[in-house]
Amino acid sequence: MRIAAIFALGLAVTACSAVGPSSGHLVLVSQAGSSTVAVIDPTQGKTIQRITVGGLPHRMMLSPDGRKVYVVLVGSQAVAEVDVRSLAVTRTFLTAPVPERRADGTLIQAHFDQGAFAQTTCFACHNPGGAKPFIVGERPVGIALSSDASRLFISHIRQGLLSEIDLQSGVMVRFERLPPSGAASEAADLARVGSRLVVALRPHQPSTEAGAVRWLDEQTWQTLAEAPTGADPASVLPLEEGALVSNFESNTLSLHAPGAAPRGFTVTPGPLGMLRVGEGQVLSLNYYSNTVSLLDLKTGLSENHWLELAGKTFVNPTHAALSPDGRQVYIVSSGTEGNLLVFDLNSKRIARAIPIDGLSFDAVVIPQQVRR
Repeated sequence: MRIAAIFALGLAVTACSAVGPSSGHLVLVSQAGSSTVAVIDPTQGKTIQRITVGGLPHRMMLSPDGRKVYVVLVGSQAVAEVDVRSLAVTRTFLTAPVPERRADGTLIQAHFDQGAFAQTTCFACHNPGGAKPFIVGERPVGIALSSDASRLFISHIRQGLLSEIDLQSGVMVRFERLPPSGAASEAADLARVGSRLVVALRPHQPSTEAGAVRWLDEQTWQTLAEAPTGADPASVLPLEEGALVSNFESNTLSLHAPGAAPRGFTVTPGPLGMLRVGEGQVLSLNYYSNTVSLLDLKTGLSENHWLELAGKTFVNPTHAALSPDGRQVYIVSSGTEGNLLVFDLNSKRIARAIPIDGLSFDAVVIPQQVRR
């Protein structure tokens, strides 16, 4: 259901307006239904620009220097690189090879006739006015940066694929299918903890069979450790002590570390995204229950808070980003009527709701200083 929801369409080919004045940071939100990233000025409380990036923008990651945002394009088998200063797409990277043949073995002649193998995103051809179907490829979802910040690692739902992109050249340099763990064959998310990659593997959904959390050597991709987890592990949050995994089909999070038994935490149903909000503190975004849970990793205790403001309930929280001062969290409410919720960590209440597209997914904060 989580992946199916972001596949709903309703596209805008071009949607850009001049960026208005801002006295502080910006928030970028991936909007799957319109192929755009919204640029939001929280001071003005509105979207000030829309950047067309490609099909089904999903997870996003800010570069260590804060000058680039990498946007995973689930429907275009690519990653878009957005420059923070210009708020424009500067490059795109394919995350898997363009196929020569269909699953039934027949030749995809259009890929040869239209020069598809020279493209860096499937959105170049498969877009609102172009080739059908619109959603194509291996469904990239997870993203992580290498230890030296020179490479991107991308996980894919289809076939459990893992790829590596060299950021200097923009070229995909490695692409492998991960061996399944029992029924768990889909690489649902990815993170890096130190010099190790952590991949969440899930069975084809719907399923009640166990998923798995696999630790890989960052350089060789050799399996170092593996442990079972829930049937639908949705997100992996890297921590110093290990990797926290949200088990979307349940009301639990599980903390994994090589050589140790997973440690479970109880939240409310449908945990999806997770965000560090302080020392030993994690915010869980609980999609099915329209709540967030503030979890203390040391005590294992959690506080659950409804997403309500002025008598209105905001539904389906997905992911969130922390304000530069650490006092507020920007939460994506991804219902058909989308909102970016400004959640105050002191009062544990929503202070404001900013309209965005429905079916939005992830958020990143751009500090003011990196935009100068």
